[in-house]
Amino acid sequence: MAFSNLVVTGGTGFVGRCVVRACRETGFSVCSCSRSEGLDLRDGEAFARFLRDVSPDCVIHCAAHVGGIGYVGEHAIDVFNDNLRIAMGLMQGMHKARVDRLITIMPNCTYPGDKEVYREDEWWDGPIHESVLMYGLPRKTLWGLCKTYGSMSGLQSAHLIFPNMYGPGDHFDPLRSHALGALVAKVVDAKRTDKPHVELWGTGLPVREWMYVEDAADAILRFIQRACDDDSLFDDHPIYNVGIAQGVSIAALANIIRRTVGWKGLFVFDRKKPDGAPQKLLDGERFRECTGWSPGTSLREGIAKTVDWYARQRRQELTHAHS
Repeated sequence: MAFSNLVVTGGTGFVGRCVVRACRETGFSVCSCSRSEGLDLRDGEAFARFLRDVSPDCVIHCAAHVGGIGYVGEHAIDVFNDNLRIAMGLMQGMHKARVDRLITIMPNCTYPGDKEVYREDEWWDGPIHESVLMYGLPRKTLWGLCKTYGSMSGLQSAHLIFPNMYGPGDHFDPLRSHALGALVAKVVDAKRTDKPHVELWGTGLPVREWMYVEDAADAILRFIQRACDDDSLFDDHPIYNVGIAQGVSIAALANIIRRTVGWKGLFVFDRKKPDGAPQKLLDGERFRECTGWSPGTSLREGIAKTVDWYARQRRQELTHAHS
């Protein structure tokens, strides 16, 4: 079944807006839905009415209530409840509107916390790491809902699991953002104010894989294009890792950002703060074989673009604040 008309949930968010743009530039008709556009995905009836109006061939699910490890810890109840309600509203809306194709964008924290290199056949081989349980568990529950609705109403779904994403337009609040965004904000601001030290959470030892957001959008687009010609990509609600199994420690990441910004100060590690899982790398061989995709942006190139974007945004904010 060829797709021509798509819905992107969370289409004004960090990832969603890049997906909307990439799909439109390739010729797809795309409708975005998000809370900022007046549609709360937690309301399944409202989502069903929206879907009936636009009659999409496929829904690309990018919506989530997400933040860094500190944010999830401080807002655990809201993060858990919102993501569970989003999943249930998504399913209810699609079922009532009889839309039967879904591609979800999943976080790597849905994997067992004791794994170091994540492989699809090990997705169920242990518990989610405690530090991200309240985010990872409701996201993983969405797969179970898809399986259930699939058995009852014919829903077909595929689930793309990504590493941590970064880039222009990300959250840069020290609590809300992932480590890379928070580091960019802290180091850029430290250089501007001549601050001699920047505090980092944990030991700096955990290893993370990072993906530039436009590369992620390109991967999603490649999968959509491939899925237009191959129904088997949805067989039994499969998961696909989108990654290259290459990571960098938080300490090394901080030093790359420091050199990019040109800041000469020192990092101070607060070892009382949690590290999270020791390593998160995605084996993406299955996805590469399926789509031929590989990322086009190196980590250093992506960090340079992100630093430049954030620095310009901060200058504009400060100019407006003093005008």
